[in-house]
Amino acid sequence: MTQVNTRAAHLAAVARMGDLSLQLDGLQGQIARGRRIETPADDPVAFARAALLHREQAAAAATQRGIDAATRRLTATDTAIESLDGVVQRGRELALRANNATLSAADRETIATELRELEAQAHGLADSRDSDGQRLFGGALGDRPAYIVDADGVAHWQGGGRAPALALALGSSQLASASEGPAVFGVTDAIAGTRDLFASFTALRAALAEPDPEARGAAIATGIGDFDTHVSRLADARGVLGARLARLDSETTRLDKAKLATETDLSKLESLDMPAAIARLQRLLTVLEAAQASFTRITNLSLWDQLR
Repeated sequence: MTQVNTRAAHLAAVARMGDLSLQLDGLQGQIARGRRIETPADDPVAFARAALLHREQAAAAATQRGIDAATRRLTATDTAIESLDGVVQRGRELALRANNATLSAADRETIATELRELEAQAHGLADSRDSDGQRLFGGALGDRPAYIVDADGVAHWQGGGRAPALALALGSSQLASASEGPAVFGVTDAIAGTRDLFASFTALRAALAEPDPEARGAAIATGIGDFDTHVSRLADARGVLGARLARLDSETTRLDKAKLATETDLSKLESLDMPAAIARLQRLLTVLEAAQASFTRITNLSLWDQLR
């Protein structure tokens, strides 16, 4: 019976020391990493909650990357439209200057030459691209030039669809990351009596070449109206872009707050209370030392019994 009891005590001591060693190994690993949980075995409930928070972090990071890309594209669009506005404003100034019956044919030709240069600038801005090389004014077809000029010198928008959009939050409407060409440069429609910007430049140059003073005056007056319309359209376009950029700023602020809250929750779940962990480590070492000492005594007693 004594041998049975001694053997049982021996096995219990070995098991106890093994368990303490495992606890020490785990705690030392946590201290080295500075993290409380690494696997589900450390704390199943906390591990599951942390995994969910990490997925939320990944989703928020993906959304932020989309916001950053949309911000760059919208900013580039706004910069292009700002430059285009300067072109249109100058075109309007020239139209007003041309509306003067005392101008000579040479004066009108000088104005027409500058108008031609301004139109070329407008064509260049129509082909503006974002940092990825996509045309800003091509709508969904940003891989091709937004406008082409046919054999008659008439510009045509060859984009299509809507500009790439970003869904900011579940259930929210999508936010377009650019402006389509027609919304910026206008549309030529004979029935509606409207001209796009390129046609407006062409028509104003033609008006300057008109020999009949009365017809020339009427055509220049129409050109002034056209450029007034373009100025207004560009102002509206920049207002829309400004509102979109403000929305993205607000969404970034929201994501930053959510990120901070998530990081705080993760810290509570995963971070290790170092002073408490070290104190526990010291307690486990003390208990292990005591268990080892007890095991030594049990082993010595068992050996003595065998010698007797």
